Amino acid sequence: MFKKRQKKHEYVENRVKASYSENKRNLKFSIKFNKRFAKKSDLHSLGKLREELHKFKLPGKEPYIITAGDSIVGSRESQQDSFFVTKSSAISPFRLTRSFAVVCDGMGGLEAGDRASLTAVSMMKLAVDKLPTKKVDIPRFFSEMLDYIDYEINHWNDLKTEKGSGTTLVSVLIENKRLYWASVGDSSIFMFQDNELKKITSEHNYKMYLDRLVESGKITQRQADSDPQQKALLSYLGMGGVAYRDINSKPYVMKNGDLLLLCTDGVTDVLSEDEIAAILRESLDDVYECCKKITAAVAQKNSSVQDNATAAILQYVE
Repeated sequence: MFKKRQKKHEYVENRVKASYSENKRNLKFSIKFNKRFAKKSDLHSLGKLREELHKFKLPGKEPYIITAGDSIVGSRESQQDSFFVTKSSAISPFRLTRSFAVVCDGMGGLEAGDRASLTAVSMMKLAVDKLPTKKVDIPRFFSEMLDYIDYEINHWNDLKTEKGSGTTLVSVLIENKRLYWASVGDSSIFMFQDNELKKITSEHNYKMYLDRLVESGKITQRQADSDPQQKALLSYLGMGGVAYRDINSKPYVMKNGDLLLLCTDGVTDVLSEDEIAAILRESLDDVYECCKKITAAVAQKNSSVQDNATAAILQYVE
């Protein structure tokens, strides 16, 4: 089936090139003929023909989604982050191309965080691999998958304690250049565009609730910043009913150079957005180097309580 499809694509591409060559030859002949026999009154038409000839050019290189990822354990005893990102791939005009990434952070305060994050990544990857090649309602797909994963982890009956297990999740799915994302918990997705970094997801923790109290004037910013529970998660996979989730209902159409960074709070708790942006600007031509520099910058802080840290990048390049 793959060979047949590949032959079909080659046939279409060859026909496009043949049509291009034939039309270009016809235009050149028309210009040559008119230049020899045209009257002065026809010079305007001749100029139009030249304009048409200049418009002809074969398509350039296909756009690409370039991907990379890296993770460190930090000072923790085990790695409870899990991630997956598809290989870099060209976007063909003749078929639907999907690029996918998912980053999960198992909750250390609960049991089997490593198992929870790996389960979430595995379930997402398997589901994406089985998506049909025709058009799919991606926001609905994301929403259903979050519910499935949440139910699966919440119903583990072999855990040693009653605390249960859980994980955060951030994921992106790009169909050609149309971007969809999903998020539960306090891991983050950033968009780096025109040398500026912007977070496109929310952190579903108690700080979100405190910020609302500050906005309503019920508490001060100082009280919110000093609250010891501000990092406590209000939503995660495994809680048995996801309280908050971020899923974009309409796709974002990516532009040349747009870069997505998915990362766990082991990155954002250590590096400021300005520091992350500086690393991206410095190594924008090599996304793998960007990932390595982000995790290296986290490690260089040399904290005795450094959490696992994971960064995955996808960049759209025309």
